[in-house]
This record gives sequence, structure tokens and C-alpha cells, in this order.
Amino acid sequence: MEHQDHLPRATISPDGTQYYDGPDWGWQDLWLTPDRVLAFCTEDRGLPATQVGLLAEGLLNQTWKIECADHDRVLRVGRSERTAEQVAYELPVARAWAAVAPVVVAAEHDDVPVVDDHILTLFPYVDGFSGSSVPSPDRCRELVPVLAAMHRAALELDFDQRPGFTSVDDPPRRYGWDEARAAIIDRFGRGAEVLGPVTVVDRAVEELAGRLDDWTRSGRLAARAPVHGDLNPRNQLYLEDRLVAIIDTDDLRVEPLVWEVANLAYTDLEVEPAQIWRDYLAAGGPLDPADEELLLPMARLGVVGEIQWLTDADGRATHLALDSLFALAATLTGRPTRDV
Repeated sequence: MEHQDHLPRATISPDGTQYYDGPDWGWQDLWLTPDRVLAFCTEDRGLPATQVGLLAEGLLNQTWKIECADHDRVLRVGRSERTAEQVAYELPVARAWAAVAPVVVAAEHDDVPVVDDHILTLFPYVDGFSGSSVPSPDRCRELVPVLAAMHRAALELDFDQRPGFTSVDDPPRRYGWDEARAAIIDRFGRGAEVLGPVTVVDRAVEELAGRLDDWTRSGRLAARAPVHGDLNPRNQLYLEDRLVAIIDTDDLRVEPLVWEVANLAYTDLEVEPAQIWRDYLAAGGPLDPADEELLLPMARLGVVGEIQWLTDADGRATHLALDSLFALAATLTGRPTRDV
């Protein structure tokens, strides 16, 4: 099926087997058809579901709005590499956060159902608009006290790392760059327009790995616990500029807590990192005031984490990898911004 730029994202094909993922990615296979989604809700879960519709916001998973007679829900159809053990880890952490910060949307069930090799998770549907349309200083003002509460609760859990996940400070601290570097050069060549930004990333990865070595030896990263891991504006819902939901805990994992604060502090140029840090501590954020000096390098580590999107599942550079590399190098040479 050819690209059709006039179609909205999440348009489902007439035969119900594909959806339109925008002009960059075109038509993609649905992991479950609409009929199968509805059958799971009504027959497997006994829900009073009447209609289902694919949501356009999902990037890595496929998510559906389930209209029900009691209250609407969201069904997350997990990508095939997500395991039952990983989702079973996610569920109690999200519930612990929701207990202290009710805007965190946790799953409605404790089990981990699997259909056609995809794990399905049901959440209550929360009406609201994406945080992308809310000015970043207003978003941060709403989010900071919630983040502080989530971090306090996370430290109480005493969880080990989520199965199959790593933290930014785990060795070998290369962030997939060696593989992505080779894949980009293989696809786009060794011209100056490629090797220039490649060199920028080379230097950043080496520098940040050295800093992490120092911080690890000195114990600066001891405050670590499960974090949301993806607090981008799309995962925040608002009504009248008030935060009403934090969604999508799919990337939840253990990290140094300062890493997540840093990614918020360097949201964009409209946000003042020092003010975010003061507000976080004032709201009871469980970090040492001296850790403020870690914010900038930790935000740069967050930028380096975008390396993972330069290659596809087979390790090949994507067709968008070169443009993404240019953007990555430009961000690493200036003030990092994490509003992505």
C-alpha cells in the first residue's frame, strides 16, 4: 500500500490488517485486528466494550481506546520483544507511584495476558490533551512535585533492575554507539558531512563515560531506584493547564534519580535548570543539594541515549538516521534540550 500523506495517522486499512503511520513510515501491520481487540475485551476480560479505535500517539507499542459502558479504557498491545517478566515488574511500581501521585495511570489488573505473542495491558482512559500544547515552564511546574513524590516512593521499593534493562551508568557505557556508528558509515559513507557529526558523538561518549567512572568510584550515583524513564510531553495529559495524567510506564527502569531530574531540568531553553532543582528539593525530592552539578552532564547523557533510534531491529541505519545524527551532534555541542 502506497504512502498517502493526506491520511491521518492511525487510519486503519479497509481490510483491518494495517494502519497508516505517517509519511515517514507509511503503512504498518497491526499486531491485532480491531475484531481481535474487541473480542479480547469482551470475551477474555468480560468488559462491556462496544467499540475500539487505534490511538495515533503510540510510537513503540500499539494502543487502542476501548469504549465501554462503565468507563473507557486503553489497551496497550506490547511490542514483541517486551516480555512477561518485564511487564510483571512494571505493574507494582506504577501502582506504588499512583498511591502517592494519583495522576500516574496504573494498569487495572495484576496478571499479564498474552495474545499472539504480544502482552496486553488495560489502563483506565483519562481525558486530556497532550502536554506538547502546554508551555514548558507550566508543564514543569506541574510535574516537579509529582516527580519528587514518585522518587520518594521508588526508593521505598528497593527493587533491582528491571529484567532486560540497563542504567545509563552500567558498563561498558557505549550506549550502542559503536554499532550505530558502523551502521551509519556503512549506509551513508565516510564523507565529511557524516564523519563530522560522528566525531562529535565520539568525543561526547568518551567524555561522559569518564565522568561516570569518577562518579561511580566516589558514590555520587548511589540514590537510584525505578524511574518513569520517558516523561516527554506526549506522556503527560492536561486539562486547563492542569496535569491530570502521567501515562506510558513502558520504559520504566532503575536509574540514578538525578538522571530523570536532569532530563526535566533541561526540557528546553524556556526552562531554567536551577529553578527546577530548587523546586524539586522544596517538594521533598530525595537528593543531595550538591547533586545540582550533575544535572548538565546527566542531561547530555539523556541526549546520548537517543543513539538507540539510529538503527532498526536488524542493526541497520534507518533512512532517517543521518538527519537524526545531525540533530544529535548539534544538541551535544550546545545546551542539551530533552523536550522530545
